[in-house]
Amino acid sequence: MATLPPPSLTLETKNFLIRPISGADLGERLSGWADDELAAEMLNTKRRQWAVREQTAFFAKFENQPGKLALAILPRGEPHPIGFYTLHLQPRIGVFTISHLIGDANWRGKDLTTETSDAIYGYLFDKLGYAKAKANVRPQNRPMLWLMLSDKIWRKEARLVRHLRDAATGERKDMLVLGMMADDWRTARAPRPAA
Repeated sequence: MATLPPPSLTLETKNFLIRPISGADLGERLSGWADDELAAEMLNTKRRQWAVREQTAFFAKFENQPGKLALAILPRGEPHPIGFYTLHLQPRIGVFTISHLIGDANWRGKDLTTETSDAIYGYLFDKLGYAKAKANVRPQNRPMLWLMLSDKIWRKEARLVRHLRDAATGERKDMLVLGMMADDWRTARAPRPAA
């Protein structure tokens, strides 16, 4: 059986620090994160300024909740997050659901997702014993689908028809469920033998 990480979980990569988001991270710097189409869609909200009280309410859902984590992504040496991951962990069955948002648009398209998510996968798969990762992605989020499906370790597992009520429009929208097995991730990340 997999285990839960400590509430103080901190991971480091070459360029980033990943740690629990705190009240000190919230504020005006994050206010613009919901004020573009991509971020608003990922947060399932209307495009708008993200008020501090709304930020507080959003991240409060992860505080003191075993199996739920909100992790800030910080460039090394920088005091403020540029995005975050949310994790819903089910240790009994060894599965976790992962989602992320690069809120600071200046950091999008810089391949930080691979670096930071690999640190999370390595920790959850290799240290805590999880066997599978899941992600829920909207079919219209083509950049995310391309990123996840291009290396062939994430697989489409289901299409949940009219599963999500879109907060911006009130319409019911489909959701794709993607899955990745720990062994497939390890195989893809293993060094290739020299030819």
